[in-house]
Amino acid sequence: MILLILSQSDNPFAKVGVVGSKILTVYTSPKVASLGEAAVVLKSNDPLLMINNPASVIFANNRAVGIGFLPYWVQTYVSSVGYVHPMKRYTLGFYLHGVYSGGFKYTEIDESGGYRELGTFNYTGMVFAGVIGGRLTDKFSVALAPKLMYEGFGSFTNVLAVAMDVGTLYETGFRGINIGMSVQNFGFDPRLRGDYIRYTYQGGDIVADTLPYSPYKLPLTFKAGISLDVFKTAYHSLVGLIEVNHPSDNAESFNVGFKYSYAGDLVYLALGKKFRGGWWVSPTHDELFSAGFGISILGISFDYSYTVYYRMPDVSRFGFVYTF
Repeated sequence: MILLILSQSDNPFAKVGVVGSKILTVYTSPKVASLGEAAVVLKSNDPLLMINNPASVIFANNRAVGIGFLPYWVQTYVSSVGYVHPMKRYTLGFYLHGVYSGGFKYTEIDESGGYRELGTFNYTGMVFAGVIGGRLTDKFSVALAPKLMYEGFGSFTNVLAVAMDVGTLYETGFRGINIGMSVQNFGFDPRLRGDYIRYTYQGGDIVADTLPYSPYKLPLTFKAGISLDVFKTAYHSLVGLIEVNHPSDNAESFNVGFKYSYAGDLVYLALGKKFRGGWWVSPTHDELFSAGFGISILGISFDYSYTVYYRMPDVSRFGFVYTF
């Protein structure tokens, strides 16, 4: 695992491309963000973790509802709500994940070669997923998460897509060493509904052609991580996590996180860093580091994370979990 992670840290031949439906890669969980996204192996009774790895539902000891919120860049807002329900042999869950972004300008090319503004439109995206997970042995767990995605681009077009997440987690039972893996957004190539107009210059004139949209790839992502108890006492613990993240449309990264907890998860502090093509500032990735904390009292927990960026504005995430 360590050799695999180190081999991805400086790859001059890493593929960089474009896929669609990036709503599938945006998350709201402060726990995930505060660990630098090194959370595929994280064990917690938090429904928001299902978006990162569906196998997290297996470690829910009680029914729980989670709500996450992310005020993102340029009038974009991301929110999630999830529910987990432990049963005798399996654990069930579902989540609804949404993105709203408004104020996009609608323009149209005129006869002179310029353009005119015709108003604004909004983008809306939603993902609904059902999750089922269980233990195949006393140490090995697996979960599946089929999901349905919708994206709407004002009155112009929309798209529906079906995808699947698969997650696993293996508990060694030695010094808190756990190994987790997740494959996200495996599915068929979707296509936007309807046609679009392509404008080209031919002989000094503007020619408009009406063409159907082409299919595009979903953001397929593979994650693998490992955790280790740095130290653990009756009231204090420090967990280290390392994860390799292999997206289909960008350079690989490896992520490192540390989580200190007091009295279980009564209070925790977390710090994380994502490494991609550089040991501090990456030419292909803008995130510098993340930090966060959480407090849990009487079955209600509040989580917060703060992510520092090099060029882009910093980002906060908020999470609430009610366990009953």
